[in-house]
Amino acid sequence: MDEKEPILSEARPETKPETKLQKILPVVLRWGLVGLIAIVVGALIITFTLYAPTQQKFNKASVELNDANATISEKTDQISTLQAENDNLKMDLEAATLHWAVLEALSGVRGASLAVADDDYAGARLMLIKGTEAIDIISSQLGTDHNDVLTAMQQSAAQALDDMQNDLKSAQPELDQLVNNLVQLEDTLFPNP
Repeated sequence: MDEKEPILSEARPETKPETKLQKILPVVLRWGLVGLIAIVVGALIITFTLYAPTQQKFNKASVELNDANATISEKTDQISTLQAENDNLKMDLEAATLHWAVLEALSGVRGASLAVADDDYAGARLMLIKGTEAIDIISSQLGTDHNDVLTAMQQSAAQALDDMQNDLKSAQPELDQLVNNLVQLEDTLFPNP
């Protein structure tokens, strides 16, 4: 049997005793693999439960924001158009108000002239005061552009009022001059096409 013993010992390779590291390494690798799988699965769960819905919400919000920006741009253009129209209408209103004041002054002075022709002192005075008030409105709207002409008209109206108190007929030349000045002012400001 002794002979067999060496054969057996030759048939078996000699195994070295396992070291502590060799015993721990497979366990560490197994748990490392489990940990890695857990991390991958966790990342996938986070991706599909948190990131994907958040990305969809973000995409939806981006589309809504683009739509809102387009609407704001459209509304801004509308506001700009409306402001331009409003400015034009304001200018038209100011021009119409000014034209009305010129015609009101002209009407008052012509009415005063007719009242003087009819020897109606009260009517002439009332109509001239009405015309003078309209000249004051014209003066406030035109400002300094026609300051000399308007000052001369105001002085002529005051002179005509003074002349009416002394002699009604003596106011007629001043009234005629006022009519001419007002017609000329109307033609200057509002030329006929």
